[in-house]
Amino acid sequence: MKTSKIMLMPLLICFTISLSAFWSPAGGEGFEIFLDNKLVMQKFNRDMKQSSTFSLKSTNAKSKLSVQFYHCGMAGKERVLMLKDAQMKLLKQWTFRNTEAKNFSISIPIAELQQLQQKTGTAKAYLYYASKETGGARLLTGITF
Repeated sequence: MKTSKIMLMPLLICFTISLSAFWSPAGGEGFEIFLDNKLVMQKFNRDMKQSSTFSLKSTNAKSKLSVQFYHCGMAGKERVLMLKDAQMKLLKQWTFRNTEAKNFSISIPIAELQQLQQKTGTAKAYLYYASKETGGARLLTGITF
């Protein structure tokens, strides 16, 4: 009887390890980008390492771009969105107030992005997010104009 319990232990360990391949870690980070409340991009955890680009070529100047960045299900503190050119030069920075509620959304008027594009003449820019929780700027997406 004692021998069967000893044999059962390695099988139980292998089974537990096998199941852990299907579990996702709790929490994590992610973001969603909306253009006039329409989802244009969504990335979480490992997917955030893959860069993506979307176009604002046919976007109305009255539109707004909204970003929702998640830190383990919480809204960040000291949130900042930055727009940089291909040479990593800061074109514009937006800061957002802290919120106690689960208000993840921070928004930028498309008109501001279009004005920056006209002023700088850049065809592509990069949107970054930073907060107290990220410990540095995170590349969200490339934007073509």
